[in-house]
Amino acid sequence: MAKRLTRKLTEVAREVEQTLKAHYNVTEKDLETWRKAARAQGYTFPESKLIKIEDLYIDYEVQRDVIHDHVRNIMKKWDARICSPVSACQVTGKATQDTYDGQHRTVAATILGYTEIPGSIVHTSDHNFPSYAFEMLNDTGVKRLGPGDLHRNALVRFKNGSREIKNVRARTLQDQFDALGIDLEDKGTRKSPQLRGDNDYFFSHFKYAYKAIEVDETGKVLFAILDAIKSVFPLQEEIDQGVFVGLYELQRLIGTNPNIKLPASWMKTLLQSLKADFKSSAIIHSKAKLQWSHYKGDGATWTAPTAMSNFMRECHILAGGKLNLPYHGEGAKMGIEEGVVAPGLFPEEQMVA
Repeated sequence: MAKRLTRKLTEVAREVEQTLKAHYNVTEKDLETWRKAARAQGYTFPESKLIKIEDLYIDYEVQRDVIHDHVRNIMKKWDARICSPVSACQVTGKATQDTYDGQHRTVAATILGYTEIPGSIVHTSDHNFPSYAFEMLNDTGVKRLGPGDLHRNALVRFKNGSREIKNVRARTLQDQFDALGIDLEDKGTRKSPQLRGDNDYFFSHFKYAYKAIEVDETGKVLFAILDAIKSVFPLQEEIDQGVFVGLYELQRLIGTNPNIKLPASWMKTLLQSLKADFKSSAIIHSKAKLQWSHYKGDGATWTAPTAMSNFMRECHILAGGKLNLPYHGEGAKMGIEEGVVAPGLFPEEQMVA
């Protein structure tokens, strides 16, 4: 996982200004117009203690990444009368005053030319307070925290000594990704040269990563799933979420049936049998969708855990595989065993003898 840095707010503001100009059609003329309009209003900030913006920092282990378009909209409609105070935290023993609420309006004010902004600073010895406060303020409303934000905050709290179950799970989960050299990050982060992780591989489905930890809190199941996909399909940068979900669901079903006994390497064996026909895990995912639509009908709702696990099982059987894999019952089958195969599903059409 990429290291999240504590950065000086004015530096972030300068970068945002340049990004707005380069990618959001904001011109220097726009900025000058907004700056003049902000001053010409004659409005003042609500009565509050003014904090020097120069003294503020943004801890990106806690805060979400800046949303450039949000900054632009604030500047376009700037009204100092409704600029609510920024909230910052001074943790005992830490030199910086870190904002936990008000990043965007403070960056906007900085770009508009203000050097001070109304604010309040909480003095505390609790290193987890900025994370807790940020989550409480932002996990409701229009722009909810994403799974990456919540995961990152849980890791911060674990680092600071909290052993709440969700923080322990987050650390165990992250350890599996780190051990395998796989970044856990959404696709937007992956596309950013500044924010993306350093590893050659990545996985973007936080929900199912956590489901794998819930099935096995030691992390062994999560490790096995990631390791199998990466090992069998080493040329793909992205760990395919469909194949991940299929392996997860098969493992979940195995856990509910004490009569099913499989070797420790069953996931790799399964994927190797599929690789003969599907040269990448992404192709397995897309072909499963093709077969689902063909067998269930074009209007059938895609149900990834059921579809992927049963598709992979039936393809394994067709390839002569011997693993005794579980499934969801006769009504959940994908039609491959029956020979109802979608045209183009396999490189050369295969039918069950």
